[in-house]
Amino acid sequence: MTHKITFYPVGNGDCNLISFSDGASMIVDCNFRQEAEEEDSPYFDVWKELTSEKLNTKFGLPFVDAFVLTHPDQDHCRGFAEKFFLKDPHKDAPSKSEKDDKLIVIGELWYSPRVFSEHSRELSDDAKAFKKEAERRMKLWENNDANKNKDGNRIRIIGYFDDEKIKNLPDSVKAFPGDTVKSLNGSSRKEYRFFIHAPFKDDIEGNDRNCTSIVFQIKFDVDKTSDVGKVILGGDAEWRVWRKIQEATDDDTNLKWNIFEAPHHCSYTFFSDSRDNEPEQSALNFLAYREGNGYIVSSSKLIKPNTDNPPCQKAKNRYLDAMDDKEDEDYFKCTQLKMTKVMKCITP
Repeated sequence: MTHKITFYPVGNGDCNLISFSDGASMIVDCNFRQEAEEEDSPYFDVWKELTSEKLNTKFGLPFVDAFVLTHPDQDHCRGFAEKFFLKDPHKDAPSKSEKDDKLIVIGELWYSPRVFSEHSRELSDDAKAFKKEAERRMKLWENNDANKNKDGNRIRIIGYFDDEKIKNLPDSVKAFPGDTVKSLNGSSRKEYRFFIHAPFKDDIEGNDRNCTSIVFQIKFDVDKTSDVGKVILGGDAEWRVWRKIQEATDDDTNLKWNIFEAPHHCSYTFFSDSRDNEPEQSALNFLAYREGNGYIVSSSKLIKPNTDNPPCQKAKNRYLDAMDDKEDEDYFKCTQLKMTKVMKCITP
């Protein structure tokens, strides 16, 4: 079995499924549109494919080993409250109706508390549901519950925090920028690992919520060869975040990528504050870490030559300019054209 990452076509939003060679899986963000379930809908029914074809089964429900919410904007967590099983499956077994609804059980929840504490008044119902589920799982550790480190209850805290209750959690469930995470859902992983880039402890000038997005790199081994594939995902992180990531990273291998998801749905904020500005040099420097025929993926609606931002045609042009084969758009993918699947991990 090979590694595979699927970028689903959800318009200006994010929902990615990573299927690892050992059978584990990870969903990064979700944008489950209710209208996608309607007959003749123009939207791809991501949830239907996940629950009928892609995920394993546990507790009589679809099961994903980990769910990562990069940040709580609605286009990154739409449908979370309705489509996931948000209880302890060991104490509160799924009902028949929950099984009929195919609610997804999350083995391990990746949670960055900082953005939630700073923007609690702005949260959507789905974001509030995610925060409540994270707090439920942390409470199990606080109470030393016997089920705290079992499927459906695990949590991983990403980044810095001020909450004393979180500080009391064991180091094994925390990860900070500069850390390499070698486990997933309670098991050590030999064929892949996660390098955490952000969010940082200190404030970064700019859009606060986007500047606290989780940013991480996944390194994949293939056929016993280490680090053959490298994927970097970063939610809606703006150019200042990417500049600071480069300043803070000592080992350049943690910046390299074969697949890079264009931040904020290919808006110009990866390059500068305004589309009228020239790209920041730090943004261009980051794109130079591309390995081989690396792919850039825009999780967005169709990119057109208009004033939209996101997605921004000018940003797409800047990405193409940074590629070696800039006359060839084969390595720039927009999810809106069709469901974009990049198989195996692109080999340099």
